[in-house]
Amino acid sequence: MDAQWAWRRYEEVRPRLPAATFPAVSRRIRNLGELAGEIDVFVLDGYGVLNVGASVVPGAPARVAALRAAGKRVLVLTNGATRPARDRLAKYREMGFDFADDDLISSRDALAAAMAGRRHMRWGFAATAGSEIGSIVPQASLLGDDPADYAAMDGFALLSTGAWNRDRQALLLAALRARPRPVLVGNPDLAAPREDGFSAEPGLFAHEIEDRTEVVPQFHGKPFEGVFHMAAARIGQGVPAHRIAMVGDTLHTDVLGGAAMGWQTVLVMNHGLMKAANPDRLHEITDIRPHFIADTT
Repeated sequence: MDAQWAWRRYEEVRPRLPAATFPAVSRRIRNLGELAGEIDVFVLDGYGVLNVGASVVPGAPARVAALRAAGKRVLVLTNGATRPARDRLAKYREMGFDFADDDLISSRDALAAAMAGRRHMRWGFAATAGSEIGSIVPQASLLGDDPADYAAMDGFALLSTGAWNRDRQALLLAALRARPRPVLVGNPDLAAPREDGFSAEPGLFAHEIEDRTEVVPQFHGKPFEGVFHMAAARIGQGVPAHRIAMVGDTLHTDVLGGAAMGWQTVLVMNHGLMKAANPDRLHEITDIRPHFIADTT
């Protein structure tokens, strides 16, 4: 898997993603500091904007601090769903970011909200041993290598691929062909940037489910509206949409989702999924256009 592969796959599943309108051209900027006079609320993606894996994006903590000092609200909207938000906040604080508890909204939160009315069901999770899936629904089981576990579930949730593999995906596909059941996705990303390349994320496996079974997964996270409405609720009603900016490293999640909300959008080029792309040739990837293209955070 590489960036070009991810871009192609995002375009293949584009009909399943939200619709939005985009500006005719994008304005080039060096960093978010240049938008301090135009934007009141910055909603930041995590990977590719604040960090790449365990490494901090150079200058990002100072940039966030400077925006806050200028009176700007800074939130984090992440598709990272493996662990509860408190754990991700602790990681960010270790990296030098001074985020408050209510500054982070994750796709895990959106998934949990969607599952609140289905707590009576038995759910099989693609997750890790440390994902605390019991905090989402009480009848939660980690999916492993026993086909009987897949047959016994009332529904499935794709939260993390840290312990997922092709064999387990095959078991899930077989179970869904034998008996279709709900599939909820807590991270719609297809890939995420790491220090040494890209990881396959839950959205990748979810779209394969839709390709190869009769089941249509339900996505909870960027670019889908539920998690953006959670962010909007944190922002409140006093900020016009054009004074809010979604900042991310992906066109098909961050930029598309932000544009669907009517927000300004900023694509960060130097650290994440777009690192291999030429900003002057983005039209060769997709028709999705950000309002601003930034070199870095």
